Amino acid sequence: MQAELIAIGTELTLGTTVDTNSAWLARTLATVGVEVQRVTLVADDIGAITEVIAAAWQRSPLVLCTGGLGPTADDLTREAVAQATKRPLEFHQELFDGIEARFRSFGRTMSESNRQQAFVPMGARPVPNARGTAPSFIIDEGARALMVFPGVPSEMKFLVETELLPFLRNERGLKSILLVRSIWLSGTSEAEAGELIADLMQAAYPTVGISAKAAQYEVRISAHGEDPAQVEADIESCAAEVSRRLERFLMDRDGLAAHVLRRLQQHSATLAIYEGLRGAPIYNGLRSAKPDLAQALRGVTIHPLDQAVDREAAESLAIAGANTVRNNWQASYGIAAVPAQIGADGFTDVCIVLVGKDLQRSFTRRVELKSDDALGFITTAALDLIRRSLEA
Repeated sequence: MQAELIAIGTELTLGTTVDTNSAWLARTLATVGVEVQRVTLVADDIGAITEVIAAAWQRSPLVLCTGGLGPTADDLTREAVAQATKRPLEFHQELFDGIEARFRSFGRTMSESNRQQAFVPMGARPVPNARGTAPSFIIDEGARALMVFPGVPSEMKFLVETELLPFLRNERGLKSILLVRSIWLSGTSEAEAGELIADLMQAAYPTVGISAKAAQYEVRISAHGEDPAQVEADIESCAAEVSRRLERFLMDRDGLAAHVLRRLQQHSATLAIYEGLRGAPIYNGLRSAKPDLAQALRGVTIHPLDQAVDREAAESLAIAGANTVRNNWQASYGIAAVPAQIGADGFTDVCIVLVGKDLQRSFTRRVELKSDDALGFITTAALDLIRRSLEA
């Protein structure tokens, strides 16, 4: 079964609140074989919400909405669902009594505005909310279903686990599972990796896709079916083939920084860092990893340039910086990143140099330093240079 998720709330579309509900829902639905095809964020506007729900209701067998079930004027999900499905709202006394009882249990008096929470579209199945004051509801038409849940994560999760999943298993007979496996890469490009596994990406099953972030890549493999053992075998077989073809780019699943630190520890090697950028991308990238940084890192020197230099001078400074910190800190390796002057196109050549005993390797990463991803690209380039040297 395929599903659509609709997250409702202006706080989501403004970016002041991150939509974690949809990510959790997608992972949870996968456990019963439901594949999310589309996720939509929509602001608290009755016309916009109605339009989004009506379109989803026409094309998807399962539509799940979160948010907009509160008692205030901007909680418009009930009205939008009613308009989109052409089902007028009707009052449910038992829901109202339950809301009132919950307020009494808090020692508080219910406001008149809470009365609107006891309305649900005609013919919908009311779902009391034992964790909050916003009831949910399900519209079930056999071939398709629409479910609405509160936006409060704890309430939404409770109702999904106690109402949605039993509904899908018991009334829709869903017995299949969906497994997802991720393989992480660095030292390549999305295009290069994609070319090496193009036939697997074009196959109907298992499903294979690639996503990128700061020059690190995730290959996602998904497989589904009713036989858990067979699904596991299918995904393992595909993952093994992907890993075989991309072997030289593989890194640990918890990230490149953790991968590099583990390799340093395995080689009983240490590292010293020379940072020519104020953001200290190499040090901060390593610091984010789970393994103990102190075991591998001997020292860090952060020395931004006093004035801009050309690429040749930046590379010379990087070589000198890497050697200096290696010698000063008596480390196995020294690595440095030094930026050249900004070009007419707004981009900068960042010279990265790794030195060790009988070793000197360099790499230049061209980045736009003002961009949000610039430091991430530099981190990845530097750490991958270390990784490839250690694994050579």
